[in-house]
Amino acid sequence: MRIDQPEPGDPSAPPAPDAPRAPGAERRPAAERPGATEAAAERRPGRDTEAVPDRPARRESEAVPDRPARRESEAVPDRPAQHETEAVPERPPRHETEAVPERSARRETGPAAEAAGRPEAREPVSRADQIAAHLRYRETVSVTLQAAADRAAWAQARPELRAAWEDHKERYPERTRAVPHTTPDGSWSAGEHRRLDPEQNTEATKAHADLADEADRHILPALRRIEAADPDRQLAGLEHMVKGEDRLKEKLADAWSGRPGLNVMQVLNMIPDAVRSTLTYSSERYADGVITDIGRLKAEGFELLKLKNLWHADQYKGVNSQWRRPDTGTRFEMQFHTPESLDAKELTHEAYERIRSNAALPVDKQDLDEERDLENFQRHVNAQVATPPGTDRIKDFPEKPNG
Repeated sequence: MRIDQPEPGDPSAPPAPDAPRAPGAERRPAAERPGATEAAAERRPGRDTEAVPDRPARRESEAVPDRPARRESEAVPDRPAQHETEAVPERPPRHETEAVPERSARRETGPAAEAAGRPEAREPVSRADQIAAHLRYRETVSVTLQAAADRAAWAQARPELRAAWEDHKERYPERTRAVPHTTPDGSWSAGEHRRLDPEQNTEATKAHADLADEADRHILPALRRIEAADPDRQLAGLEHMVKGEDRLKEKLADAWSGRPGLNVMQVLNMIPDAVRSTLTYSSERYADGVITDIGRLKAEGFELLKLKNLWHADQYKGVNSQWRRPDTGTRFEMQFHTPESLDAKELTHEAYERIRSNAALPVDKQDLDEERDLENFQRHVNAQVATPPGTDRIKDFPEKPNG
């Protein structure tokens, strides 16, 4: 035995490295602890011979290393102090004229507000009001369904109506129409019964140019504003807003016939549709739309001269009105249609022109048989057009005697 090695059992000897001593007591191996084997056996029944091995005691040198303390030089840097010159700027004082805006009133969320929102806290609706509201709802639904049925019926009838017109043209070929032309002396003619002398022709040419300019600069912008005021209406037929020059001269020649003392403006005032346009509405909105837009035309400064509600007629369906621009005295025509009545008018337009041309002929040259068939065709077409509800509220307006 070495001299420097302590005697076994010497209390002054330090503990062995592989058997660290717990504070206040000497650590004993797990196998030597009383009851350790029996406790392990009770915890794992069926394996008397397989005792749970104790984990080897961690040596002092294998102790979990503590995290290294932060060096003083690695301390968390403090946020830089704000310099005295970087003080938060104060808001400028409010001028006396800048009153402090008031905050909006706080919305009540307490029991009183909840009680006010309850159905029993609202003003009760009378039985009569409930019945009236129900009747209005039923009427709206009924009108909407009827309008849809009317549109479907017109769409179904339209092919047959077009076929009927083609059949009429085969039975009555269109007569050769005289070609309008200006002669070398400056006069204008369209057949033997329509003629303008050189002076009248010059005035008619200028009148047509003036009408086109006025329609483009004054009448059409006003109609565009009316159309834009409500999406329930739409302008139609703008490509034919001003009659063609030769077509206008035909009408002027007819009006001038037998009235050689009238000037062009007096004769032009006898032609209500030299400038014309159309507003269309759905069947459900038709009556309200027409009444509203008559008021809007007046608000634009136009003067109503004449209005005819022709929904009861059999040759034409719609409302036809004549207006005047007071600044110049120019007359123009406004028609009010549903899409179906406008389609019917366009389908019968050629028949209307034939009737008008036939009536302009001498009595001995008129074809009364064709005229009768043309009227029957127009009657048949317009019979397929449904009348919108409420048209009885659109009243006729008679033209003034000096109009």
